[in-house]
Amino acid sequence: MRFSLFASALLLSACATTPLATPAPSTAPQSVTADAPQPSRALRLLRAASHESSAPTQADIVAAFGAPDLVRNEGAGAALTYRLESCALLLLFEADAQNTQRLTMVHPGPRRAGALAPSVEQCAGEARAR
Repeated sequence: MRFSLFASALLLSACATTPLATPAPSTAPQSVTADAPQPSRALRLLRAASHESSAPTQADIVAAFGAPDLVRNEGAGAALTYRLESCALLLLFEADAQNTQRLTMVHPGPRRAGALAPSVEQCAGEARAR
């Protein structure tokens, strides 16, 4: 009941007719800083998952993450699972034309029942700290 009252109040406040002030456009040029943090190697590998021949190989992943906790080979594919602190990272591989296992899918999941699924970034950070 409280949620529905809150939601109703939120919707009504969104319908207010008072115009919003718009900020004056900035005349100063905006520059991109070179100090922006670069993604870790683990995160770059996970983000490169695809069905293309440039996706990381299973050997690349094992070199970056270490030995997986679970390995399952089936047909032309494989699945590696890494059990991290708060993340279970499932990595799926498919064989390419040269029969090299390439990363096709990354699925982060929670380690504890009822917990929210972490992001790929969180899992990559935990894998790097492993």
